[in-house]
Amino acid sequence: MNRHAVIVAVITFMAAGLSLFIGSVDLSGLPSDQAMNIIINIRLPRILFAIIVGAALAMSGVVFQIVLRNPMADSFTLGMANAAVLGSAASVTGVMPLVLRPLASIIAGLLALALVLAAARRLETTYRPETLIIIGVLLGAMMSGVLYIIVLIAPDQTDSIVRYMFGSLSGADYGPVLLTGVLTLLSGAVLHRAGGALDLLNLGDARAYSLGVDARRIRPLLLVVASVPPLVAISFTGLVALVGIIVPQMILYFRPLMFRPLFILSSLYGALYIIIIDAVGRTAIAPIQIPTGVMVMVSAVPLFIFLMHKRVLTGGRQ
Repeated sequence: MNRHAVIVAVITFMAAGLSLFIGSVDLSGLPSDQAMNIIINIRLPRILFAIIVGAALAMSGVVFQIVLRNPMADSFTLGMANAAVLGSAASVTGVMPLVLRPLASIIAGLLALALVLAAARRLETTYRPETLIIIGVLLGAMMSGVLYIIVLIAPDQTDSIVRYMFGSLSGADYGPVLLTGVLTLLSGAVLHRAGGALDLLNLGDARAYSLGVDARRIRPLLLVVASVPPLVAISFTGLVALVGIIVPQMILYFRPLMFRPLFILSSLYGALYIIIIDAVGRTAIAPIQIPTGVMVMVSAVPLFIFLMHKRVLTGGRQ
């Protein structure tokens, strides 16, 4: 795994370096100072943010899927991403100060998660995968409906709100990059340290309890820690969905792994995935830039269907 992780890290670094010189503007025809300004102040923070967002979404997906024992659990299918976008939209429209945008997203996302879990628990004593996903998707649809109402109420903010609905890394700067990066590193360190407990949770609550892990106590703590980085990222980028499902499940399709190696590889592949997707979105129909969230949806849905076919419809590899 260590060699695999090093190779992916090197490829990610190379892809990030190459992306600095790829975009809707051809740097070769510009004066050197103007080209350097575009690289340092526009492309570099965007690429750094792509790395952080991809890693945050993928690593949180790994934790959600183990803690909830649901291979389709991530911030989008649990309704958290839509709630976070709604919280950010509220700050954009002036309902609350803009500096509270990340906090609004965290609170809205965690409330959505609590609501989904409570509703699923109310319907059944166990969190059946299909019940969680159905409730999460329905809650996300309701949040989207509220977002459309906000667009109608505040038409002058339509452009900003639509950006959140589509999910975009454009306009990234070093402030959000630093904040999201620090939170992702802290969350990642805590979750990596809890790797042993997560491996035991993967065996089931009863087995974990017999081996010294109290699932009822540790589960909500792990969910909160795993939720913060993607919710903060979404507060700046808008809706970027399915990364937390596609990346870890594609890795597991080829090879079963314990939590820690899966966590590290998912973070690296998530970062690489978003770098590539964002670069394609910036250049495919330049000078028009396709939002990152749209590009992720276009590329992730076929992969999602592939995983459903291989792992669910036909049994696939376990």
